[in-house]
Amino acid sequence: MNQRNNEILSGVAADTLEQLAFLFSFPGDGRSETDLDSALAARVLFTGPFSGALLIIVSDPVLSELTSNMLGVDSEQETTADQKDDALKETINVICGNLLPAVAGKESVFDMDAPKIIRDPEEIKAAVEKYNGEPPTSTAMLDIDGELCGLYLFGDARQIDRSLE
Repeated sequence: MNQRNNEILSGVAADTLEQLAFLFSFPGDGRSETDLDSALAARVLFTGPFSGALLIIVSDPVLSELTSNMLGVDSEQETTADQKDDALKETINVICGNLLPAVAGKESVFDMDAPKIIRDPEEIKAAVEKYNGEPPTSTAMLDIDGELCGLYLFGDARQIDRSLE
């Protein structure tokens, strides 16, 4: 994995989470995984100068705070599963929309599919390990209030690295 790509992914995700949902994050503390049994994931596919997918995994406490902040409701108010799904899908859309120009250049045009929620821990584990038979080209682990948020970029590493030159 290219360290520069990991840093771009981490920076874009942290900035987006802060601006979109007032969530402040820091680089992960060396842990490399979230607890998949209490996590929710979303994946968005994209095509363009290079094609691939972006996957985000968040724990339920982070997702609850993200949803409350995006909706502007008190954190004690209960949010529904649909609201949480929508908040996570919007978050992955915005992160991906900010990430692709940062990686490929502002002139590059990408098409993004609608995000898909992944609930099953085994499906999340499989999604982290491979997309189209390939491992992630970049990863970022962010610490949000002691909980990890994992991001995984999948695509042709040669094309991604070439776009950064």
